[in-house]
Amino acid sequence: MARLDDMATRIIAAWYFLHQDETYPVTNFSAFSPNDEATNQHVNVQADHYTLVREIGAAGTVLLNNENDTLPLNKPRNLVLIGSDAGPDNSGPNEFSDQGGSDGILAMGWGSGSVLDRTVAACVFWDFDDWNAALAGNMAYGEAVALVFTNSDSGEDDITVDGNQGDRNNLTAWHNGDDLILAVAAQNNNTIVVVNSVGPLIIEPWIEHPNITAVVWAGIQGQEVGNAIADVLYGAYNPSGKLPYTIAKDFADYPAQLITDDSGSEIVTIDYTEGLFIDYRHFDQANITPRFEFGSGLSYTTFTYSELAVTPIQSSDTDQEDLIAAWENEEASPIAEGFSTALACIPGNFQGREHWTCIRDEIPQFYIFRPPLASLHQS
Repeated sequence: MARLDDMATRIIAAWYFLHQDETYPVTNFSAFSPNDEATNQHVNVQADHYTLVREIGAAGTVLLNNENDTLPLNKPRNLVLIGSDAGPDNSGPNEFSDQGGSDGILAMGWGSGSVLDRTVAACVFWDFDDWNAALAGNMAYGEAVALVFTNSDSGEDDITVDGNQGDRNNLTAWHNGDDLILAVAAQNNNTIVVVNSVGPLIIEPWIEHPNITAVVWAGIQGQEVGNAIADVLYGAYNPSGKLPYTIAKDFADYPAQLITDDSGSEIVTIDYTEGLFIDYRHFDQANITPRFEFGSGLSYTTFTYSELAVTPIQSSDTDQEDLIAAWENEEASPIAEGFSTALACIPGNFQGREHWTCIRDEIPQFYIFRPPLASLHQS
């Protein structure tokens, strides 16, 4: 019963925390028939949702490079935006069914979980022709700042976009991104690269270019993606995001490789032989130096930690003791699914301080390693 209570509590805790048990306005909208007045009364229940998602987008942005304190911008006399990912879709933010396409700034992936995009837009002078790198370079020449946007998308496999059926075929930037970045950097010595991507990319073609002064890894931020990026670029919000994956120097550095053949089969084969050594564990185990490590992310300010105290949770629950004993003996867990949070949680308390005037957050990271002589338990 204690185990059942533990599982149920974790399921409903967020529900109560977000006050979902309270009365909310009744929604009335169907994305499948948006113009049907009988079905859709278009009741707006978003309230100040836009402020929340804008804050979440800015707070989750990852700053990977910032030479000479290029960011935050200090009201440059002019700037140029390069790349289709910097602007609106050619035919509006909801041009594609289930968001199954990409020709403007990337706010979400595609598929049945996508939603209508309400406010994505950009203003300022721009060039959104990704395939005319020469024009992009000419426009960037002499400008105080050149912002180049690029992206990489994926979604469910019932939609194919640019030959990518669901998952991406490779880890290169879409829409001629690498060549576009290089063309702009060749003409502007203060080039900032902004990446909206569903996952890691191989950025070796341009990451060490001397004219690229900052790299902003925005991920996919939803409705307020443009505003969230602007908040970070101009210093209204401190980029506190950390990479949730490793960015390698070479595609072959990743453990699981895509296997293709000429059989005509629509089923893609991937041999997952890496076991527990995924992402940063694989890079550590294979002694591979990545371009950016898991957890990377710079800040506009400096945070200082002190007085760290770590204390494992003690538990007397019989099931938990049985689970610990099984783990120590490298035996199968007596619990079929899940386990107590007390086994995995090692709480740490510390004091932190910083000095700056923008809206800021910080994500402290604790990395726990086994002793070198410890065996690898997989139970």
